Amino acid sequence: MNDADCIVVGAGLSGLACARELDAGGRRVLVLEAADRVGGRMATDPVDGFHIDRGFQVYNDAYPEGRRQLDLSGLRLGRFDVGALIAEGASLRRVADPWRRPWAAVQSLCSGAVGLADALRTARLRHDAVAAFRAGRLDPDGPVTATERTTAEELEARGFSAGFVRRFFAPFFGGVFLERSLETAAPVFLFDFAMFALGRACLPAGGMAAIPAQLAAGLPAGTVRLASPVRAVGPGGVELASGERLSARDVIVATDRAAAALLVPPVDRGPWAGRADKSTVLVAFAADRSPLATPTLVVTAAGDGPIDNLTVPSDVAIGYAPAGAALVTVSVRGEHAGGNRAALVTAVREQAAGWFGGEARSWRQLAIVDVPRALPDESPAARRHRPATAGLGVGRWMCGDHCGTASINGALLSGRQTAAAVLAAS
Repeated sequence: MNDADCIVVGAGLSGLACARELDAGGRRVLVLEAADRVGGRMATDPVDGFHIDRGFQVYNDAYPEGRRQLDLSGLRLGRFDVGALIAEGASLRRVADPWRRPWAAVQSLCSGAVGLADALRTARLRHDAVAAFRAGRLDPDGPVTATERTTAEELEARGFSAGFVRRFFAPFFGGVFLERSLETAAPVFLFDFAMFALGRACLPAGGMAAIPAQLAAGLPAGTVRLASPVRAVGPGGVELASGERLSARDVIVATDRAAAALLVPPVDRGPWAGRADKSTVLVAFAADRSPLATPTLVVTAAGDGPIDNLTVPSDVAIGYAPAGAALVTVSVRGEHAGGNRAALVTAVREQAAGWFGGEARSWRQLAIVDVPRALPDESPAARRHRPATAGLGVGRWMCGDHCGTASINGALLSGRQTAAAVLAAS
């Protein structure tokens, strides 16, 4: 008798979503996770009473898969203000959503942060993206066409000025995509734009790790085995690093792309195995108080310092900082991520002091978090290397954000769709 009907290798979002769908379909499921916790790249670490997410991460409450698979009320989501503060030099200028913050949007026009022509083009972009999503015509997880544009090409075709792209789209979506050249495919951008138009960027109470923890809690006791690294995936089962062998009719590889390429037999590897990943570095600080008046994302338009974006998670959701303190997190621009880390921390404080005053120089460093494989490359060329189906070989399957869209929504969707394929095949 098999040890389980289905073995899922990896307890990240996609693996947990897959396991829950298989369990609901009546399968005996075993999830094997190499780490001592669930969540994969979605993790939150406690440091001196603070809770620090591994890299800049937010949840969008408009995600359709999140609404389908998560208990959002149970996550006690805190929400960022709509729009963003754009830092250029020493000035901070707000760009707001005119549908939800009409007065702030007028102020953006008056301040020069947004020109009238670009404001009208943004309104049209919002209408088109939302209408396409609601009509089911906007599917970033669908097949990739040979003529797929990049985000930069989409914005150019829509007539946006180079200055507005540099001051708003590149810093804001550059932080989401982890790349400022806007080479990410246009369908991914349009979907994300629709999500920001319809929903809000959020953080769960206590950190992003609450999301995979909730998914895991919905599985039967004993389904997830932690600290159980898998060495190889083969026909009919897996071999653990300990030498233990476990059998199952179906094995689903739900690790990140790089780990999956090492686990599966050579015959199962395709162009997806060579797809590049994007990295990020986050620096976390303890402050006596928040430097911001509202829970807002700060993004930088100019390249005159190491800060890519800055947030104060303790302004957004409870549980990120102890009473009487604030947690400030900074994502670092790629060209500043290497080298001397003490010099990096000093440069971050100095750049922030230009916006918030000398108090930023007294922020206490809590952690520097390296995330070497934060997101798969989402350029049109890279997306054409996605696996065509969830099936690898007989009884072997794969899911993860490298199989669809590199997002929370994409990971959840990939897990659910792979489970559906497994159930349909048996």
